Amino acid sequence: MNALTHKPRWYASNLRWYVLIAVVPVMLGLIATAYWGTQEWLASRANQTQIANWAREGIPYNNVSLKEWYTKRTHAEGTEDWLTVLDLCTWGIGAKSAEKLPYLGADGKELPELIPGCPWPEEDLVGDYLKEMEPAFRLIEKACQHPTPVRLPIVFDGFGTLLECMQNSRSVMRLLNLDFDYAYHQRDTKRAMRDLKLMQATAKAFNSRETMVSELVNVAMRGMRHACIRRSLTESIWTDDELALMRSSLSSEESFGERWKDMMHGERAFGLAGIASIQATGCLNEPGFELNNALHPLMPSGVKTLIEFYTKAANLPNTDLKGLSSWAAAFSEESGRASKGSAGVWLSMIMPGIESVVSAEISVEDSARWTRTAIAIRQYQNQKGKWPARLRDLEEIGLTVEDYSNANEEVFGYEVDGNTAYIWTAEHSTLPAKNRIRPTRPMASEHSNGAQSGVDSLYYVLKLQ
Repeated sequence: MNALTHKPRWYASNLRWYVLIAVVPVMLGLIATAYWGTQEWLASRANQTQIANWAREGIPYNNVSLKEWYTKRTHAEGTEDWLTVLDLCTWGIGAKSAEKLPYLGADGKELPELIPGCPWPEEDLVGDYLKEMEPAFRLIEKACQHPTPVRLPIVFDGFGTLLECMQNSRSVMRLLNLDFDYAYHQRDTKRAMRDLKLMQATAKAFNSRETMVSELVNVAMRGMRHACIRRSLTESIWTDDELALMRSSLSSEESFGERWKDMMHGERAFGLAGIASIQATGCLNEPGFELNNALHPLMPSGVKTLIEFYTKAANLPNTDLKGLSSWAAAFSEESGRASKGSAGVWLSMIMPGIESVVSAEISVEDSARWTRTAIAIRQYQNQKGKWPARLRDLEEIGLTVEDYSNANEEVFGYEVDGNTAYIWTAEHSTLPAKNRIRPTRPMASEHSNGAQSGVDSLYYVLKLQ
């Protein structure tokens, strides 16, 4: 008789345990897979529903809808004129003589301080160049009569979308900046006021806010205009009416909240279109830039996470600028933590720098308030024949404490020394205890005169005499 024919009782019992041990993990794995598959299916359905809602509401979500959305929100009437302006504004750049032009030439320097009637080494060079550029100024004036924002020739292709025209729009502002300085030096206030008007109209023309890049360019353009105004306040050349117009133009600038939602809708569509392109081609729209898509698969739940973060970023809290800065910092921390999740590498790759853009917006708002306060100081001096003893006195001519304070609710620094008035501020910081406005005027070693032209510096001091 074979000994194996009659196995001991313990053998059968152990065999059942072995089978159970082998089957349980498989069953748990099947359950986990089923659960995961269900969750991904639900996420996919939620994403499809969200996209369908966007399609009904006319909100962009891919390259095609981005093009339609952009076309509806921009105007084609001025396209040809503005494209010609962009070409004209680079005319002569690269010539040996043009290299010395302030703002425009590679060797030229920004003008931190320019006193009307005093020697200016580049005056003749600048005057000759501006005379040659008169056709450009006439065309800028014509282009500024068209509805805004202007429609530019943009090919929407996810992360491969080029915004060359938007980037080049700063060349228009630099040219107007140079003409403004020349007019100021000549005490030609009519020409200088024209330049300020054209700067504001140019910023509006290129305010299509389809992405954060275009918004940051627009922030820079507005900041350039503020800096022009501040430089021109160092000497008293303006009439009361001209000062009132300048101050009014700053008060009427569109608020940040009105632009933010549009910008984030466009940014989200760029991101989703970029993801679709990466998943389809395995690269970032650039030859030679390959991405191992297999190592970073983005499942429907990951797309859902990205959509949720974009949507949250688009919904600004109803708060003041100080609270907005805190919100942006908290949002950046939250997205940083989420970058370790299932959508991690994608979130860190495509999620825009919310905090940096909010900081730029707050900085340019601080710049507008500082400039508006400086104008009011000059108005006060013109009307009363003396400098205000303190900034609170400016409330007599319509300013509020919010006007002469920065986003952190700090009143700008102010001092009268003999016949000269000084107003100063500090570089914007998201840290409340850092770079606070000093009660006493910073000395020359702590700030740069270049700060008057908008150059980054720890302290910004404006001298009015």
